[in-house]
Amino acid sequence: MTTKGAASLKDIAAKLGISIATVSRALQGNPAISKATREKVVQAAREMNYTKNFIADSLRSGQLPLIGVIVPHAVTLFYSSILDGIEQVAAQEGYAVISMNSHESYEEERCNVQSLRNLHVAGIIASVTQETEDFGHFYSLADERLPVVFVARDIPTPDFSSVTADSVEAAYKATCHLARQGCRRIAILCGPSRMKMVVERKHGYIEALHDCRLPVRPDYVAYTDLSPDAATRAAMRLLTRKERPDAIIALNDTLLFAAMKAIKACYLTMPGDVALIGFSDVEYAECTSPALSTIEDQSRLMGETACRILLKHINGQAKPIRKVIPTIQKIRESSRKA
Repeated sequence: MTTKGAASLKDIAAKLGISIATVSRALQGNPAISKATREKVVQAAREMNYTKNFIADSLRSGQLPLIGVIVPHAVTLFYSSILDGIEQVAAQEGYAVISMNSHESYEEERCNVQSLRNLHVAGIIASVTQETEDFGHFYSLADERLPVVFVARDIPTPDFSSVTADSVEAAYKATCHLARQGCRRIAILCGPSRMKMVVERKHGYIEALHDCRLPVRPDYVAYTDLSPDAATRAAMRLLTRKERPDAIIALNDTLLFAAMKAIKACYLTMPGDVALIGFSDVEYAECTSPALSTIEDQSRLMGETACRILLKHINGQAKPIRKVIPTIQKIRESSRKA
């Protein structure tokens, strides 16, 4: 059978002698359809110039071909890179992406969730705010069978899919690196203590101190709001202690550059007086003076992976998938004493 224009699901079904429903599920990658049948349907669709009718699909399913994304800081390079990865994968599967910025506000995050629900998105990828302690707005989505995947910052439950960095191992390796450089008073500049990411990275830091036979000093653990001013003040408090740390680990971009600013404001040198390493994906970290040592979270890969998992859920897979992305340590001048 041949068609003069783009084929329909009915045309493909007639050619292969199967039902329209089977063709539809095969094109969605539904695992209930055998691999052989899926391949035959995809091949026929390609040969017959089939184009998916998103409007018709939306009318049937009640969902638009949209993926909603909620991030705390859309303007940062880290989250821009995550969004880029999400958009790349979504576009390949015929989905558009609508992103919303929570500005690290729990109330804005709740409003973002409601707005995306009202738009009838097919699924949501979210990175929670530093204020979020109540996760009821996400559980309400689960009750409605609207799939959610957390990226970068997840919540302390196995009920949802997530894509995160290997925080414990990364902080462990960073601490051991500083110890190998001869640092003995290693501090850590953290975000809010309630955040799961902070808990995990602090755990890796403490484990490394134990293994390197260095003391664990509570006064060298500095919690702060994730704003530049608050982070700089927290770094200054560390640096003006009577027994000043000789190294600092900063847990994200904002904290890393705040620590660098504070070190320079105190007229201290890096790494001579204070060695510095931080979690960062920003390209210009190597263009500073001195070049900053960083732990790269592979943010774009995190976005790509989160989108692929969300698409699996949209297509019917219910079981949560929790993916941990390895980090990449990049040692530069700010922490290399040897």
